[in-house]
Amino acid sequence: MDLNTIDKTANLSKNNSMSLMIFKLIDEHDAEFARHPFYAMNIFKIKEVLNASEYPITMSGTSGAAFFKGVVSVRGEYISVYDTAQWFGHDKQQSTDRSVIIVCEVNHQTIGLLVAYIHGVAEKDWKEIQQTDKNARKIVSQTRIEDQLCLVMDVEQMIAEISGTDLEKESKVDSLGIRSDKIILFADDQPSIRGYVKAVLENLGIEHQVYPDGSGIIQFLEVEENRHRVGLVITDLEMPNVSGHTVIRTIKEKMGLKIPVVVHSSMTVGDSQRQAAELGADAFIGKIDTKEIVAIVKKYFKN
Repeated sequence: MDLNTIDKTANLSKNNSMSLMIFKLIDEHDAEFARHPFYAMNIFKIKEVLNASEYPITMSGTSGAAFFKGVVSVRGEYISVYDTAQWFGHDKQQSTDRSVIIVCEVNHQTIGLLVAYIHGVAEKDWKEIQQTDKNARKIVSQTRIEDQLCLVMDVEQMIAEISGTDLEKESKVDSLGIRSDKIILFADDQPSIRGYVKAVLENLGIEHQVYPDGSGIIQFLEVEENRHRVGLVITDLEMPNVSGHTVIRTIKEKMGLKIPVVVHSSMTVGDSQRQAAELGADAFIGKIDTKEIVAIVKKYFKN
């Protein structure tokens, strides 16, 4: 995999496009290969791709996750590797000559995902990305690759399982005791994250509205009498239908509003924070960081 391709395609995100790394979990020699869809991951979450044959996995590390494969050493750094196919409920996979380890960074955590092989990189307009059923776990959205189903995996959900994060526990905070007629608008395509942030805002005692993508925020603000009611907007970046990039540009450029906009994203690798700032975002915070959410609300929420 030419990582220069990743650098070039990652910038598409600012133009309502999404760059996906496409891969297969099952080797083509597997009897079940034809029945398995493509899988994908947002390129912004990827640090590098390793040829598994060049980086032997050893069992020198420990993990409570059943799909833990072992550890690889990359330039002196030890990275835990997980069997992506097994996480999705398939049999344990053995490395082949085509197997790769996708090293990704999400919320400042670095892990390696073992997959059967890389199919390539695809550039998709957000209109080509559809939300999955609200009850679907481990998948955040879907699209089509070469007329075949392609499922975009929920890396954040995998990391939450690995770390044993309890979102209900994480959301417990004391009320700020703020009396305000203003509200916070929040958008994220992950149901678990929407529920978590909603619980945090409820516990803080702040009125809010939560949406599965950026369209709800924009539609709310298109009604002029609503604009004075909004004290803060918090949005994910990568979402189907209407992305966070569009939300920021619409609020800051098209509407010319002074409402603070904070990016809430797990894409802590690469230039995500810089690009969000260039678009006009007022701040950037990682996901599942309750202290940061409280600090952001205290700093930016306008009474």
